Amino acid sequence: MFFRNTVKTVAVSVALLAFGAQAKTFQYELQVLGSHGGEIQYPGLDLEDASSVTLTVDQEDQWSPAILTSLEINFSNAPSLSVSNFQVDDGGWRHEATVDGAWVYRQLDVVVDGLDLESLNNTMINIEGYVSEAENFIGAERSLNYDQRLFTVHGELVDATPSKIVDVASFTVDGKQVELSLRDNPALDPNSNNGDMAFVVELLWFGEGKEVYHFHAPFGDESKFYEAYKLEVTTTTGPDGDETAISVKIKDAQGMEFETHHVYLEDMLREAYEF
Repeated sequence: MFFRNTVKTVAVSVALLAFGAQAKTFQYELQVLGSHGGEIQYPGLDLEDASSVTLTVDQEDQWSPAILTSLEINFSNAPSLSVSNFQVDDGGWRHEATVDGAWVYRQLDVVVDGLDLESLNNTMINIEGYVSEAENFIGAERSLNYDQRLFTVHGELVDATPSKIVDVASFTVDGKQVELSLRDNPALDPNSNNGDMAFVVELLWFGEGKEVYHFHAPFGDESKFYEAYKLEVTTTTGPDGDETAISVKIKDAQGMEFETHHVYLEDMLREAYEF
């Protein structure tokens, strides 16, 4: 039986501050997803139910502005819609793009409202699609006609950037194997109400199930430019026998290394599995 995910946080101490430039691509998905069709309804084209939304954001480094490069909306009863080449308006909070040859339409206008590229996690956004009324493809001045709306989609952005396992450590506790798997990219810290990020260690304790342990990343939104790469294991002899401590090694874009505070394996298991 798998237990529900329990998350605990450990503070990270910075061993060395050095930031390097490295372009990265981030993916975000919409949760608490809602959608409905618009004023225009073409027979046989059902845009009422959006099943998933993925936004791709590129950022050269932590000092450069983030750029919305693509948007994909999947519908339960219609082909997906892919959008790119966004233009920014309304002080950076509105992103607009035109899609040629979508579904049965020559041209669509797609608008993303409420997208704060400086603070994406937990942001509520609204996406709408309209039949374009531009008379030509080049140099046409556009205005949105709300009577020509095809769909509306809204929800909360959550970081869904793919990550991979970069290190694994195994132990035996109470006669059962415990496996710790470290992921490279930080993820949204479920213990935070401020959109903080954390480095992720997945736990598999045979006979007890799976849990997740989060090491808090203290670099703010810049944490997404750091990568975890190693589980550091230290064993010392204490009054009650050997004690195993775990920490996570991290590096920035220039390869400068950092290390978290250590956490005793026994404490990690006690907190994660709530015993």
